[in-house]
Amino acid sequence: MDRGTMTSQEQERIIRWNNELSDDIQIGLIVTKDERSGQLSEFCEKLGELASRVRIVNEEGEENGIPAIKVGDGLLYHGVPLGTELEPFLHTLSLMNGKGSGIPEPVQRQLERIDLPAILRLYVSQQCPVCPTVVRQVTPLPVVNELIQLTLIDCIMFPEMAQSGGIQSVPTMVLEDRFRWTGPVQLEELVDVMVNRDPTALSASSLERMVEEGSAIELAEMMLKKEQIFPSFFDLLIHEKWPVRMGAIVTMEEIADRNTGLATQAVDPLWDRFDQAEDPIKDDILYIFGKVGSNGAVTKLKIVLNGEYSSEVKEAAREALETIEGD
Repeated sequence: MDRGTMTSQEQERIIRWNNELSDDIQIGLIVTKDERSGQLSEFCEKLGELASRVRIVNEEGEENGIPAIKVGDGLLYHGVPLGTELEPFLHTLSLMNGKGSGIPEPVQRQLERIDLPAILRLYVSQQCPVCPTVVRQVTPLPVVNELIQLTLIDCIMFPEMAQSGGIQSVPTMVLEDRFRWTGPVQLEELVDVMVNRDPTALSASSLERMVEEGSAIELAEMMLKKEQIFPSFFDLLIHEKWPVRMGAIVTMEEIADRNTGLATQAVDPLWDRFDQAEDPIKDDILYIFGKVGSNGAVTKLKIVLNGEYSSEVKEAAREALETIEGD
């Protein structure tokens, strides 16, 4: 059976669920050139026909990206939530309609303590008998705390995502690419780990989310407090997307203005990445060297000026040196 095709029982369930809603619900459909976009589109179109309270908003994803259904700001479904996945999906939508989260009060209080972005990925399949329970447990998390981003991945429909994540069985929950749970999830343990994480070990995805949401200065504060440039932060400074790099540069500017010694920590790691970077990224690295202004930064800038680089890159090095000399 096609993954986008609903049974009559599933259609009847959606109609009953829709009649219980008190307000309208909006969900996003992220479409890409991936051929599986058609299956997600078919599901969402049918859902919209059956549920008058549901409004589907089409969003254009990245050209080579993975299609998804988006619920609120913090929940993505890479899959078609039918079969055993339909009921927890409808439960999640009900949360957007003001229904209670069902999370025990002690866990809810812990959730409210999370003050760092948390990137969760849950790998499931329609054939898994345990998965619906785990999905129902964790989907309220991004509703309760907006710093949590949860992505659900159907391993049968998107096997390449399971393979790249090293997934051997489902359900598997992954936090920040560092913590992993397979099988039933103890919600208390999961939340406790999110609360007590070391910020220096945050993933590049979490840091990227911070700068995209306008929290570049807050990220600088975190690193200034720890007196360490977080290892994953360097990935943002050489990110292919300019808005991400720009946010990371704002973070570095704040650090350089307040703690030159800390900013100097960025020079050697960025230089290690310099020759492999595209020219626009090289320019940004050189700009950062100009803001840091250390002896090591000056040495690197002179190497560029005397090296075999494009005229644009050399001009960026010259401007950075002028900034240091002006200071």
